[in-house]
Amino acid sequence: MKKIPLTLSTSLSLLTLLLTTAVAPRAVWGDGGSVDTMSLTDEPGNWFKSALTGTPFTTINAGQRVDFDISNCCTSTRHTVTLLMKPAGSGVVMDQDKSQKGKLSVTFDVPGVYLFHCKIHPYMTGIVGVKDGIGKIPDVTSTMLPFIGHLGVTSLPAETVLSVLTTVAATDADKLAKWDILDSSAAVKPAIPGVGEVWVDTQFERVPNQRDLNGALKPGTITVMDAATFTVEREINGKRAGGMWNNPHNMWANFALNSVYNGNWFGEWINKIDRPSGRILNSITVGDAPTHIITIPTGPQTGVLTVPLSADNNMVKVQDTRSGLKIIDSEPTGSGTNNPHGHWLTCGTGDRTIVPNVFKGLGPAGSISIIDTASGAVLKEFVQNPNDPLTAPILMPIAVGECHVNGVAKAYVANAVSGKVTVINVDSQTIVGNIPVTLAPDGQTGLDIFHTLQAPIQTPVSPDEKWAATAVLSLTNVSRPPTDSADHVAIIDTTTDQVVAYVATPAGTHGVNWGAKLGGGYYAYTTNQHANVLTVIDPDPNGDSNGADAAAVGTILLSNGSKGAGATDGTGGQGVKPLPMTHDGWIQPTVALSGTSKLSSEVEGWISLLTEEQKDPSHQH
Repeated sequence: MKKIPLTLSTSLSLLTLLLTTAVAPRAVWGDGGSVDTMSLTDEPGNWFKSALTGTPFTTINAGQRVDFDISNCCTSTRHTVTLLMKPAGSGVVMDQDKSQKGKLSVTFDVPGVYLFHCKIHPYMTGIVGVKDGIGKIPDVTSTMLPFIGHLGVTSLPAETVLSVLTTVAATDADKLAKWDILDSSAAVKPAIPGVGEVWVDTQFERVPNQRDLNGALKPGTITVMDAATFTVEREINGKRAGGMWNNPHNMWANFALNSVYNGNWFGEWINKIDRPSGRILNSITVGDAPTHIITIPTGPQTGVLTVPLSADNNMVKVQDTRSGLKIIDSEPTGSGTNNPHGHWLTCGTGDRTIVPNVFKGLGPAGSISIIDTASGAVLKEFVQNPNDPLTAPILMPIAVGECHVNGVAKAYVANAVSGKVTVINVDSQTIVGNIPVTLAPDGQTGLDIFHTLQAPIQTPVSPDEKWAATAVLSLTNVSRPPTDSADHVAIIDTTTDQVVAYVATPAGTHGVNWGAKLGGGYYAYTTNQHANVLTVIDPDPNGDSNGADAAAVGTILLSNGSKGAGATDGTGGQGVKPLPMTHDGWIQPTVALSGTSKLSSEVEGWISLLTEEQKDPSHQH
């Protein structure tokens, strides 16, 4: 992993941090007279694209106006244009309580650096630099960004900040400089094989002539790794999806493991893919920015797909029928605007669904809902309250993991802005506590994103109920103790709800999911959106039930020389789906199909390699 000097990284921190600044809306619809237009796009590293510079950065004078355009020219879904950081003394405000399309305008009043992002897709960033009277953009100060203070620096030049911001990487040269683009010399295979396959949404990979319904080029592939040999088997693109493919984000599979379902976060569609061949069988429009997909494991709706719409308010249910994918229900996931993201269903039965609602209204305050899976009724909604210690950390909750722990249904919810994982007893519908999982450059914990420039993302619970693995994404390349890395995975002991290990990972750590390890136990397969590798983590290498020795035991190169992909080959790792699905409630139906001629010989082979505990994790509770 490449390291950037602390002063440079600090600047990077500067730009991405203000994920917490709540501001009131003052949107002005563009009517001409702007000096630049920044189009929100689906292009990795160039999500806010200036008409003047062709990059996510533009420079203007005080008193001038910039328009922000959200339209079919450049994006397939809705977004927000939210001001995160501004210089002292500025009266500029810009935020939205819901996603939208259209044109928004801002007139800039004070020289300095202004950072914008999309609250639906938080790593989408754009920067406006406003020059002072001598044509210089003023420095960024530690008062504006506390992260700088943790480095012992009082200010940084705007140019330095821009040069190290990993989310501002418009070209292959930028990506090579800022991302962890590794080669075969970095590859490490674990000593103990896994079982089955691991599917990775390599969301940022460029594919020549891959276009959406509007005819615009769109990125994204799925890379499939053989877990037995830790080698890439094949790569799937969306060129035959009929335009219904854009930034593939997360996946699930049916019980026979012959179909994989994929959601497109920057589009409106999900796809059904034939697992053995990679052929796209069917696609359907479900709504704006579908994120994760999980099937209902039991009951009358067994096999029905549940899909949150992160640029909307609802959870959609989709049934896979002989005539294709069909929407059978759509219900809100909370009161008001919700923007649900990475949900999870209760292990074993799937009777309840835990949903993180990323933001509700202005600013980053969100909520967490417990929903009756069958009816869609909201049983309980925990809404962020800054005066309540238990709910105050619910700031941009983005992903959930859930399983039984010592007989109790327990959920772990990652909050991107507070840097904490909220722990919920799903049975009693109460918050148990909040676990800090991020690190400041000086090693301090318990601080928010302003201090750490890190955001926890996916946080699944292991099928044996021992661990929750939280992917922590860094917005900078600043290493920090104890990992000597910018990004990491925090391993949480579910009995004590304490972090027992921080495991260093490559740039842009985002996704985690659990897959079976040959002979027993599980690997935490970890994806990295600003790297071209998959990380394999063993939470307990010596099997003593003490996760203090958790370690990255594998680094698997996902780039495979795809024509035209350039520096994006194998990058953008976000959703990850190990097969067979090993969690309680989903593995048993697959095991039950063994010997019925409903599984392929390949899948039968996978099942034969599982231990009895892996075939039925329910014995744990």
